[in-house]
Amino acid sequence: MDDDPIAAFPVDDVRRVAVMQWAARLPGAAARSVHIQVGTVAGGGWYVRHRGFGLREYADRHAAWRAVRGLMTYHDGRWEQVDVDAAPFATVCGPDGSRVLYDTHDDECLHSYWGRRQEQIWASYLDAINGGAVLRCTETHAFLDGQIELVRYEDPYDGTERYAVSTARETGVDWRVVDHAGLAAADDEYEESVRSNADDELPYRSSDVPDASVRRRSSSPAGLRILDSGVIVAEDDLDTYNDMYHLPYRNRWPLNADESPVPPGAVGPMSAEPRDWGPSATDVRDVTPASMRDEGAMPRVNALALAVLPDGRQLLATGHDDIATVWNVRTGARVRDVSGHTEWILSVRVAVLSDGAPVLATGGKDGQARAWSVRDGDPLVEIPAHEWPVNALSWALLPGRVPMLVTGSDDATVVVWDAENRAIIRKLTMGTPGLQLVWSTASAVLADGRLCVVAGVVPEGVAPVQVWDATNGCRLHELTMGPGDWRWERPAVAVATLADRSYRVAATAGDEVRVWDGHTGRVIRTLAMPQPGAGDVALAALPDLRTVVAATIGRHTRVWEVESGVLLAELDHADTSPTPVVDLAVLPDDGLLLAAGGASVPPRLVQLDVRW
Repeated sequence: MDDDPIAAFPVDDVRRVAVMQWAARLPGAAARSVHIQVGTVAGGGWYVRHRGFGLREYADRHAAWRAVRGLMTYHDGRWEQVDVDAAPFATVCGPDGSRVLYDTHDDECLHSYWGRRQEQIWASYLDAINGGAVLRCTETHAFLDGQIELVRYEDPYDGTERYAVSTARETGVDWRVVDHAGLAAADDEYEESVRSNADDELPYRSSDVPDASVRRRSSSPAGLRILDSGVIVAEDDLDTYNDMYHLPYRNRWPLNADESPVPPGAVGPMSAEPRDWGPSATDVRDVTPASMRDEGAMPRVNALALAVLPDGRQLLATGHDDIATVWNVRTGARVRDVSGHTEWILSVRVAVLSDGAPVLATGGKDGQARAWSVRDGDPLVEIPAHEWPVNALSWALLPGRVPMLVTGSDDATVVVWDAENRAIIRKLTMGTPGLQLVWSTASAVLADGRLCVVAGVVPEGVAPVQVWDATNGCRLHELTMGPGDWRWERPAVAVATLADRSYRVAATAGDEVRVWDGHTGRVIRTLAMPQPGAGDVALAALPDLRTVVAATIGRHTRVWEVESGVLLAELDHADTSPTPVVDLAVLPDDGLLLAAGGASVPPRLVQLDVRW
């Protein structure tokens, strides 16, 4: 054919008179036929109408007849002349200019009548719709993982602006796409689709239709579990699923609690500006138990982490060689020793699950990340996280979900894992594998339920501090340190959320400590350490919208109240550690517990009581 038959679709703005019509039965469809109609146009000319390709006008009957013959070659089947009838064309193209482009469960759509060009044409429309502007959106229940969207796009064949309503209530099961020439009609179609697909038992996760039933944190139907990998399995089959895919399943992890001290809502900028007044005094007490001061009892450590349990007990986790130990801070007693890595343990973190049970995570030079029960020492999960060392890890406890483990490695990636099934939830690339490495990582759940991940990256060539929305997989900020010689140092990072929905990011590198407002990326404080070098940083949020940052480099550890910049405490360890580590925890009475140590310095425990 000389002319593309898809270049125009029916717009009945002039009077047309049908002359002849043909039909061919489509293969495999007992009651479905494709129709072609030819006729005259008032004022001169001819038109050809096809059930799938629409209508186009021609200057004379010879051109129209060539178009008819060309269209017939797109379909298998025998063509027969039939009575002139407009009804077959109206099933997919409405009198208002609407078109049913695609329907999984109904053959009466344009897609069904495109013959041999079916997939080529649909791919063109799909690309155009996917590249269009989403004007309205409704997310279906997490169990269904679908959505209903209103999209403005450009028709790939005639360039006109169209408005498509895409309804996929359940991904991979149903899909219907209808488009309109005008926004008002598309709006009505969108809202009707949202209302007609509503289900009180499986409410929408989100919707912009006011009367739609919405429950943002969708729960699974009784007896079913939605894994964070997207797989849906019956609760009774969960063990079988893990066995089938060789996933160690030694413990059924409880879902994190839905309750939060901060009601769900958007993340906002900080409400407390830096101020020029600080605490009146700080009581600093060394609370290291006598048994932990014994050189033989307390080893030098590669990593440490603090945890405060719901009953007020305080735990210290340490990693040294291939062994991790959990200590009772008040008594200095060893609570648990665990061993399973084939090389050094480089990172440790403790999380308290919704049932009150503490779990220990360890990351090793062997590329493994592991989780252990603190109560009995049993291994809970082993994750072959990276082919390179796991330099850093953190826990992510998103409301209503299974705990997640965040790992960072020399391969320049940070990976978010489903701790129960070892499934990758999100993989974030910080730089070029082999050139940059992730030395430190921290995570926090923001007020709107998104997971924020912060990474410290070396060496020079990328931003040393990267802040990511790990829920959506997008980078929020690339933060830099000062002009000092930090570029080949190993930046350490921390993150903490505040009660006003804001959050803070801290980092140390060289001889500098910086704290940023996570919402805006603006620097709140820049603080100085006595000497440059590799170090560690920790951040704690107090209930009155103040934050405290602790940093350790070499033999020095300093603690500041961020909003005023006041130095709260300074420790001299009397020895220079090549890998100093530090952590902070808020106690039930709003006091602070500080732990600091290193490869050549046993950990010290210090309590800070800040008076205002």
